Amino acid sequence: MNQATAGQERIAIIGAGASGLALGWLLSRAGKQVTVFEAAPRIGGLARTFDWHGIPCDIAPHRLHTNDVDVLNAVRALVPLREHRRHSRILMRDKQIQDPINPIELLMRFPPATGFKLVWGFLNRPKLPETSFEALALNRYGRGLYDFFFEPYTKKMFGVTPAEISVTWGREKLRSSGLLDVLKRQSKTFFHTFWYPQQGGYQAILDAMQARIRGEVLLNAPVSGFDLDHAGRIGAVRYRQGGEERTFACDRVFSTIPATYLARMFGEDLALRFKRIQLVYLDIAKPEVMPYQWVYFGDGDVAINRMAEFKHFHPDLPPTDHSVLCAEVTMDSDHAESDVIQALTRYELIRPEEIRDSLVLDEKFGYPVYDKGFEDARERAEALFGRFGNLHCVGRNAEFRHIETDEDIASAADCLRGIYGTDSISLGA
Repeated sequence: MNQATAGQERIAIIGAGASGLALGWLLSRAGKQVTVFEAAPRIGGLARTFDWHGIPCDIAPHRLHTNDVDVLNAVRALVPLREHRRHSRILMRDKQIQDPINPIELLMRFPPATGFKLVWGFLNRPKLPETSFEALALNRYGRGLYDFFFEPYTKKMFGVTPAEISVTWGREKLRSSGLLDVLKRQSKTFFHTFWYPQQGGYQAILDAMQARIRGEVLLNAPVSGFDLDHAGRIGAVRYRQGGEERTFACDRVFSTIPATYLARMFGEDLALRFKRIQLVYLDIAKPEVMPYQWVYFGDGDVAINRMAEFKHFHPDLPPTDHSVLCAEVTMDSDHAESDVIQALTRYELIRPEEIRDSLVLDEKFGYPVYDKGFEDARERAEALFGRFGNLHCVGRNAEFRHIETDEDIASAADCLRGIYGTDSISLGA
């Protein structure tokens, strides 16, 4: 079933998350028609929003902070945005400290021995070959801050030590060049405001993109494979819908699904690993749990990585006598909910009897894990998919890059400009 008019390029997009919808929206702006295939019964992927007990809840906290003015203006043209003042904290060793970490505060609030280790470690930073995230963090911050924060948090987040994580991850995610930037509060890490939709959560951005797509967005339509043409290019997408195997003849394919899934469709296995996320939502019987939009938990023995309180993203909501929390857990656990409740009780944020309801969502493809040597596997993926001149991989899981939603949109635009030219693909009004 192809509804493209005669002579028009037939374009398939696999996945209706932020990247897939951005591709569909930008291609439609360029006058093209697309067909988007989504395995789930709804759009959004990890950027979706759902209503729970009257409060819009994202799949973990999202916030739009970007130095790409074109991306920001494009999103602002899609939906009304509100600029929020950032309010966040790090909870660690039973204290609340600034986010991002302020070394001066650590010296003042923690025992002198801790402060001495931080200062001594920075003054005596090693000069290690940067072959791992551990070496990078030690070179930039010294042993004190590495032992205090980076080592326990990384082990909790990825399940392995920083010595087993590629230096590439650190270079992409540690957006300060060292402790002097931390002291000066410089770099993208230290943003003071962020943008967020005025209504509807992050889903509002995705819904606006979908509404502007020329063509179809097919839900409950998982792609199962491809048919190749005589030139070895992809000539058709095979998918299932309504219990039937169907085929969509196409001229070009954009994939936003995990690279490992796509590779299996071609009979290949990639040594790339994604970290599972469990998201624990708690409806709490009090108007506010904390005065922050989100907090990080730095202790290695606390299951939570970060937690959001969604009311603080929606100041226009009517006053309520309850609030909803979302705790992100990447530690392997068969009892994530009880682990979260134990952590929140430890920090005296809630009492167990205040919990009115709970919900646990399990996402298999939470974070790309930059294991040492992953670059080789990623290059192998690029070589595999590059065999087909009309197949393009876009977005976080397809490119195996730990990027944010604004970077997904920028990546989609960059990919399309490389194919159709800068004059054809624009983020401008």
